[in-house]
Amino acid sequence: MSGGTGQEPVFDFMVVRPPDSVDSGTLRMHYIHDDTYRSFDTAVRREPRDLHTEAGGSAIGHLVFSRVACAPEAAEQTEAERLALLLDEVLDLVPPCADPCRGSGLTTRGSSSQPLQWEELDRYATVVRNGRIHVLPDRLDLLPPLPLLAGLGRVLDVLAAEGADPDLPRLVERLEKLLGAPLTDIVFAPSGAHTDDFAAAKHRLFDTLYLLYVLRRLATVSLERIIDGLRALHVLEALAVDLSVARIQARGTATRNEQILLAALEEDHPGLRGWDLRSAVPGFPLIGDTSALGRHLTATPVIHPVFARLLRYLRPFNAIKPIGVGDLKVVRQWLVAYRPGEISHIHNVLSGESKTRRHRRTERAEDTFSASESGSRDTTRDVQSTQRFEVKDEAEAVVKTTLGVTANATVTYQGTPVVASLTAGFAYNRASEDTAKTSRNFARDVIDKAVSRVASQTAVQRTTTRLTETEESNKQVFANSTGGHVSGMYRWVDKVYKAQVFNYGKRLMFEFLVPQPAAAWADAKLRAFTTALSVPQPPDPPVYDVPNIPAPETITAASYRGLRAEYDLEALPVPEDRKTVALRDLVTGSRYFAEKEISGADHSKVFECRGAGIGGYRAVRVDFFGYGEFKSKAPKNQMALEIADRLVWQETRPDVGYWHLDESVAPREDLVFQDDDTTLRLRFWEEIDYYDASAVLYLELTEQRRQKWQQDVHAVVKAAEEKKTRAVNQARQAEYERRLADYRDRLATLKSATVSVVLQGTSDAADKAVMDEEIKKHCLTLITKEFDSDGADDLLPRTTAMKTRKVTPVDTRFEFQENQEPGTGLPLPPTTARVETKARDEVDWPAIDIDAARAQGRMVQFLEQAFEWEHLSYLFYPYFWAEMPRWLELMGRSDDADPAFTAFLRAGMARVLVAVSPSYEDAVLHYLATREPWSGGPAPVIGDPLFVPLHEELRAQTDDRLGGTPDGPAWTFVVPTSLVYLHDSTDKLPDLRKERAEAAKAEQDEAAQAAADEKNGENP
Repeated sequence: MSGGTGQEPVFDFMVVRPPDSVDSGTLRMHYIHDDTYRSFDTAVRREPRDLHTEAGGSAIGHLVFSRVACAPEAAEQTEAERLALLLDEVLDLVPPCADPCRGSGLTTRGSSSQPLQWEELDRYATVVRNGRIHVLPDRLDLLPPLPLLAGLGRVLDVLAAEGADPDLPRLVERLEKLLGAPLTDIVFAPSGAHTDDFAAAKHRLFDTLYLLYVLRRLATVSLERIIDGLRALHVLEALAVDLSVARIQARGTATRNEQILLAALEEDHPGLRGWDLRSAVPGFPLIGDTSALGRHLTATPVIHPVFARLLRYLRPFNAIKPIGVGDLKVVRQWLVAYRPGEISHIHNVLSGESKTRRHRRTERAEDTFSASESGSRDTTRDVQSTQRFEVKDEAEAVVKTTLGVTANATVTYQGTPVVASLTAGFAYNRASEDTAKTSRNFARDVIDKAVSRVASQTAVQRTTTRLTETEESNKQVFANSTGGHVSGMYRWVDKVYKAQVFNYGKRLMFEFLVPQPAAAWADAKLRAFTTALSVPQPPDPPVYDVPNIPAPETITAASYRGLRAEYDLEALPVPEDRKTVALRDLVTGSRYFAEKEISGADHSKVFECRGAGIGGYRAVRVDFFGYGEFKSKAPKNQMALEIADRLVWQETRPDVGYWHLDESVAPREDLVFQDDDTTLRLRFWEEIDYYDASAVLYLELTEQRRQKWQQDVHAVVKAAEEKKTRAVNQARQAEYERRLADYRDRLATLKSATVSVVLQGTSDAADKAVMDEEIKKHCLTLITKEFDSDGADDLLPRTTAMKTRKVTPVDTRFEFQENQEPGTGLPLPPTTARVETKARDEVDWPAIDIDAARAQGRMVQFLEQAFEWEHLSYLFYPYFWAEMPRWLELMGRSDDADPAFTAFLRAGMARVLVAVSPSYEDAVLHYLATREPWSGGPAPVIGDPLFVPLHEELRAQTDDRLGGTPDGPAWTFVVPTSLVYLHDSTDKLPDLRKERAEAAKAEQDEAAQAAADEKNGENP
């Protein structure tokens, strides 16, 4: 129905079923069988009975069957080599039209007496092999002459001229005049069998069809003209049958020859069996109407599978079979009427009562998140509305929540559920009536559940209205002046719908069971994660600085100056190598040591001295000054000078009373000072009256003192360096510990990341794309035997369409020349620019391998187009269908945001339904048998037992949802709404039927007026 009826799709589903059986009448009408010859004997072996050959033999049939079934396989030959030899032998059946290498010219063409011209060769399907040119007989005029074949082209012209609605008696008259004999005599012999001419013509056409079907692997061949010839014979046979039956029917009796013919017709046409000659069947009993003639004209020849599969006939490439036919069905609903339902409210007004009612409705909502906010909305409404597509929404929800619990209603096609009324393989056990009943029951069940949910929602809405906080503020005045009590009843309004299941076309369906569908994706995801993962590495231990301390023995006066600039060495000046120091009395601080009024002999006194800076020095010379006076000039007047208990000087001055000293002597004993304090001892023998002396030391730095100074400086430098280095090392240690803690934190974070987290999806759309892509790849593996565990027979992975070629790239860039500054006060010279091109190192540049790309592209294009991958349907079975060691791993996978993706990750097995693209059925089945894509042009039907029923089912392809075919009767259901209606109101509920009829009539009137206006405009 059109959109003007208000029809809306509620939900879609697909019913997968076995193909319907084809009755004999349909088989005879739609398909052309090579049933002229029923046996073929050769010296090699008896061929199967379904190879139809004439008594003289069929060269193409004998050759193909003998090479496929009888010829031994050579172990050293590949399948491609054996196929090439077979094609060469088949090509030898076509005589060459020219052999330029042997000097032969072009021969005549088929039944035509005109020789071929060289410039005409491009108009024919030709194969050049071994220097010879073979013209393939893909046209009727290229076939060897036969009496009936010569007129088939004109028969086709007559049939085309009659058009789609011919006058059958006139058509028969024209054909008989064209062929020069009655159709019954042309087709049937008195014995009831086909005439020799008819049988030879049909046999020749079928043999040519077999030949072309094999040689299409070598050249682009059109089969249409040969098939048209077979269709012409098919029509002639059908008309001859009609004429024979009509003649017998008109006479009421049959002659002896007619009885033989009738028996033969009943054998070939089961519909005639038991036919009562007395029954009046108007017109031609087999054709009956002109549309049947059209079906005869579009009949398809059926050929034996051996000619399509050749070497693959006994050993098909892939043994999978289609599971059946998928019918896309849509449940559509349309609104029929509105009707009052249950009572919603009764408003009573007593006699003479006047009542005022104010109504104010307030709705408040408050949501609390991390912070609180509140909002209020006040609305005052006098109108009510209802959702238009509530049943559609609820039906979709029912489908999503209820489907998936069984294996027969769990997957989707084009976003729709699939109701599979059969199991895998060919165990068809349900009739088409049961399948249709199943689909209708499924549709009704979903609608019933959806309506129940809508009713539940409506009931909840009514209850919720009573619980809503309301404040009555609207003013309404009820004045009862009728003289009696009044009760105003408000009733709910219900919608009355009708629903209908529509069939929107068929698809050839395949079913696959895929083990662990997520295995490859999960492994690749984990590998990519570990490859791209930035695994933290432990930090290197810090390299501690070592104090840069000079060795004590290397510290000199020269190096001291540098050290003093860096370190605090004020207290450690460089000691002088030599110095002069005058000793001083520690008590008086005077440099003179004196004593007066001395009494007694042998006087000796020790003075405590302070020598500034004499510690660590050795006295190499002592200057001794002084004077004194002995009390007598005794002969033994001796005096001595000791410093630090070491004898420095001693002298005897006999007979001298007063004495004066100015001595410069070297110490008699080694005189080394350990510190700055020392002693000076003056000793006199005999009696001394007084004395006054001083001592000046000439010192030389001792090695011990020098080493002590070096040690002290070294100690200061060492302490400073160690302090500085310790601070640096402590900072490095702290940084190392910080980095080590960060490493451990990051590593702990990575360790906490489970495989389940890594495998989680991103969004519903992205997860769906991943599942579709993986399921598609697995299906392609099962279809093509590519990407499987055995790579020996792979074609696609071994075909490298992208290779490399050596290229020396050039680099073009702008170069700027900035001139030097000429000098102070002068303007800068201008900066110049130029384009400079330089050649870089040779690189490998990606490049297409044309031959490989063509071969790979041909296969890829076929596989992408031959199946409706965008409408994959699949169901995931639980984890326990995988091998037991992987159960724990699969059970641990989850994606909390996407349950469907969780099922994909955990699945131990997946059931997949794939639909074949319309018009690709022949090519797909041919590929499964031969591994050859693109079977090439419109092909005859392959004679497999299952093929003809499938082909018959799919003759009328998808409807594209333009109209659809009703499937079963429509049914009515009621949907409650939240609208209310005043009982016995003068405004009646809308009459939708009447409104739609008026709208349809208005559309017709407008269309008629537009047509009239257009006609008047063309013919004023």
